[in-house]
Amino acid sequence: MALASRLLTVTQGNLNNKHMYLTEAWDLFPEDVFGGRNKSQAAPRTVCIQFGDKTVATDIDRIKKVFRRRDWVGRFYDSNRVQAGDRVLLEQVDLYRYRVSKA
Repeated sequence: MALASRLLTVTQGNLNNKHMYLTEAWDLFPEDVFGGRNKSQAAPRTVCIQFGDKTVATDIDRIKKVFRRRDWVGRFYDSNRVQAGDRVLLEQVDLYRYRVSKA
């Protein structure tokens, strides 16, 4: 059961750059998972993202407002055949655990 959830709309830029904008879901994340612009400024904590049967740990780039690790986002988009305009469901399962699925 999810504590909270948000629907995120996928853009062509998201598909091209293998990221998802988190602006609409910003309030779902604890403050200590937001890092700076690059890996050297990573946040002190990470969130665990579940997508299908896979899980990845990542922090969030506070400037770009995306998950820092993006390799998994491309795999998620490809395996779910996500296209521009589709929506993604982001669910908060626990304080640092989230689930992503195609809406």
